[in-house]
Amino acid sequence: MLEILELDESIEHEFWEYVLRDIPRFFFFVVDLKQYPDNCRVLIAKKDDYIVGLCLIWKNHIAQVRSEVPEVVEALFHAIPKEVPIDEVTFEYKFRDLLFSLVPNPKKKTTLHRMILQKEKMIPRFPLNKSYEQRQLSQKDGFRIVELMRFCDPDFWGDITEDKFTFDQNQIYTGLFDKKKLISFTLSWIDETAAIISIVATHPDYQNRGLATYLVNEGVHRLMEHTEIGIIHVRTDNPPAIRVYEKVGYKIYMTYQNVRL
Repeated sequence: MLEILELDESIEHEFWEYVLRDIPRFFFFVVDLKQYPDNCRVLIAKKDDYIVGLCLIWKNHIAQVRSEVPEVVEALFHAIPKEVPIDEVTFEYKFRDLLFSLVPNPKKKTTLHRMILQKEKMIPRFPLNKSYEQRQLSQKDGFRIVELMRFCDPDFWGDITEDKFTFDQNQIYTGLFDKKKLISFTLSWIDETAAIISIVATHPDYQNRGLATYLVNEGVHRLMEHTEIGIIHVRTDNPPAIRVYEKVGYKIYMTYQNVRL
């Protein structure tokens, strides 16, 4: 019989054993809970006393659902409390038709590759060979970050706002400036289990100059001081970005279907 439980101390050890078997697949389950437990809720599907699926709810707005069984995926989706204002849902790509049946009229649909980089696959650092200023960004640069993201991809990032970002010791924002203009930046999120470059954006007027490749590779070298696995996400309809990440050493690991409500 399938039962849906919320993560608590009684099943915490079992949960960690389960997710640590496949860190790239359960990256957000691992890192979100370790770094920001107050922002997370986890639903656990169990059958015959074994974990068969998980749902991570981040800040009551984003749900990540994982299982090998479509019936479990659907059960976890329906187990999300009705009072939780979910506005974004991600399933593994093989369950995309199920997701579209559960959310028939999403505001946006995005298919994403999760790419991973093993430490031994890193390429060496290389110079930028451009006269741009490089510096770490802070909360004071929030408006510049939002402006650049909206301009780069108004369809995907058009509704992004400064309050979506977290600035703390786990987050590294690295930017390139042409005089006072932010032209490219990356956001890296560090953890000793695995690390992610979660945002890469380059102004269209400055693309095809190697800026993203340079910043991603710099980010990788910083991340790998703390961990053995690097993760990045890229839309499947963005071959130039996929090529950039492959140059740095990333390989496609899994594909996901995301919808925004």
